[in-house]
Amino acid sequence: MTKKTYSLTQLVESIRSVINNSYGENTYWVSCELVKVNIKAGHYYLELADTQNDIHSAQMRAVIWRTQVLALQTNFGAEFHQLVQNGNRILFRVSVAFHEIYGLSLTVHDLDPAFTYGEIERKKKQTIEQLQKEGLFDLQKQLKLPLIVKKLVLVGSPDTSGYRDFLSEMCGNPIFRNFTIKEIATSVQGDKALTEICAALQEADSYAADAIVLIRGGGSKMDLNVFNDYQICKTIAQLHLPLITGIGHETDEVVADMVAHTRQITPTAVAKFLYVKVGAFRSDLQTGLDRVLTQALTQLALATEKFTNTNQYLTHYFQNIITAYRTDLQEQLHGVQLHATDCIAVQKGILELTLNRGVVAAINQVRVIKELEVPAILERVIISAKNQITLAQLHLNGLDEKLEFLNPLKLLEVGYTISSIGEV
Repeated sequence: MTKKTYSLTQLVESIRSVINNSYGENTYWVSCELVKVNIKAGHYYLELADTQNDIHSAQMRAVIWRTQVLALQTNFGAEFHQLVQNGNRILFRVSVAFHEIYGLSLTVHDLDPAFTYGEIERKKKQTIEQLQKEGLFDLQKQLKLPLIVKKLVLVGSPDTSGYRDFLSEMCGNPIFRNFTIKEIATSVQGDKALTEICAALQEADSYAADAIVLIRGGGSKMDLNVFNDYQICKTIAQLHLPLITGIGHETDEVVADMVAHTRQITPTAVAKFLYVKVGAFRSDLQTGLDRVLTQALTQLALATEKFTNTNQYLTHYFQNIITAYRTDLQEQLHGVQLHATDCIAVQKGILELTLNRGVVAAINQVRVIKELEVPAILERVIISAKNQITLAQLHLNGLDEKLEFLNPLKLLEVGYTISSIGEV
């Protein structure tokens, strides 16, 4: 049996014919996620997908031709580029096309921003609910912002006007300028923004600072959508330092604002919040010091007045006491003098009596001595004198005998001769 065969071209042309007959020039509104955007020669080459539980359930290529890009840019302005970004869910009006070489694809003719904004709000709500469920939503609010915030870590893009406005306001305000600011540069939009912002915040949290400042400087809802991302908001919630945001949108509050410790509308408003906080502290401190000084002066005046009154009272009181004591002392002194005079008179009488008695006794004793002891003493003196005279007489007698014995006449009588030297 002969097999019926077709060339690849025949088969592909047949497929194209079926598709053209089925879809023709019809267009369809298709919701999908932009997985990849590649721009070449003004054409936008897209990768579209549907995702369920992080798994692609459908995927297809699409293209926006340059002429259509120009038409959409005219219609939506800068919003077109913000909508056609990786990760956005978007509603395209497309037609189905099949090419023999490039295969099946979609051609984009229009888009609906309202759908994308609705998706943003849906994801925003989903992020909030997930953070609340995990107990992360209010963690930053539990941190304590110092009364004076001087050491800051600034996270943002140096190329933006909001970044420059913040630094200009911090350095040029008339209230307080002595801030220490550590700058960490990061993208705030584009494909790299998500990972760079998370990394910059984690780095900022490692510094010894009073707070972290995250600024963006305004933009559309699409520009700010990165700050609704769960991963960025989770990183913010888990910071150890309080975070102050100045993302720069007056009407739309992103989830990062809600999770942060303090939210300000613009970077300039953040700067003003910081230096006014310092100024308010200094003002409160000065007011407190003035109040303390006033209170101290008032208390001092009251104490001085009380001291003066007390001093006057005590002076008068003690003068009265001293006067009373002086009077009493004088009376006691007078009494002592009288008593002393009486005592002296009594003692004088006693002394005179004693002296009189002593004189009489002495006279009597002398009389007794004269009558009794003097004769005996005289008798002893006479006896002693007689004895001394007798002894002296005996001594003289002895001497007389010695002289008599040495008499030359007596010596010659007993046979002694007288001799002279030289004459015999």
